[in-house]
This record gives sequence, structure tokens and C-alpha cells, in this order.
Amino acid sequence: MPDGGTSSGWRTLTGRPVVDVVDFVRDHARGGQIVHLGTDSLQIARHTRFVTVVAILTPGRGGRAIWTREASPRIASLRERLLREVWLSVELGLRLHPVVPGPLHVHIDANPIARHKSSAYVQELVGLVVSQGFRAVIKPESWAASHAADRLVRVA
Repeated sequence: MPDGGTSSGWRTLTGRPVVDVVDFVRDHARGGQIVHLGTDSLQIARHTRFVTVVAILTPGRGGRAIWTREASPRIASLRERLLREVWLSVELGLRLHPVVPGPLHVHIDANPIARHKSSAYVQELVGLVVSQGFRAVIKPESWAASHAADRLVRVA
């Protein structure tokens, strides 16, 4: 992992290991489904824990989701932490793009409402996602980051 981080590997929501994220997405997004990517983080003692989620929904048939966790030395700056969250999703999107026949959406855990600290960085974060050719999704629609990854990042 970059920056001295450690990764737990990819897993299904039931905890089953996923050998290759690219193969998983290729197999489950064959029908042109939207692939949703989102990352959230949590400050824990001297570390920052990141969880990235890949969700593939098939309307009327449910969906599939997998996740991975990594930790790095604590990132004190909110801007830097949000940029790292988004970059983890974008970097994964760049790996997955060649095997995804449908749209790829990157969910950003930032709120455009001015009373939230993250609002100061929304434009920059959206720009990062869009500049790489993906659709940016922000709160309140960014469920892959703000709900799915948020729940998993809090699990020990």
C-alpha cells in the first residue's frame, strides 16, 4: 500500500474473500449495470482507516457488494483525508473501467451544504472525479460512501 498503509483484501458483505476485484466486477456487471464506488474514513488513535466499497445493482434482482479496508498513518487534515478517500475510489475506477460496459459512479462523502466542513472541498473533489471521466455523486445521493462504506469503516 502507498504511504505505509495496510490492506485487508476484498470481501463480500458476508465476509467471503474475493480473489480479484476486477474479475468480480467483470462477472457481475456484464449486463451494463451501474458500478458504484465509494470510500469513507475513520480516525483511530494514530491511524486513519479507509474502507472502499464496490456496489453493483441489478434493478429488480438485487445487487452485489464487496469491500476492502486499509489503514495509514493518521491524516489530520480534512482536505487531505477527503482527497485520499476520493482518490482511492478513482484509482479503483481506473482499474475497473476497461471491464465495465456500463456507467461507473464515484460516490463522494462530502456535503455541499455550507454548514458542513466538507462543503469547502466539494468542488475540488467533484473536479477530481470528473477529470478522470467518471460521474461524481455527492451527498445526499452518495450512499456507497456515506452509508455503505461508513458502516463498514466502523466495524473492528
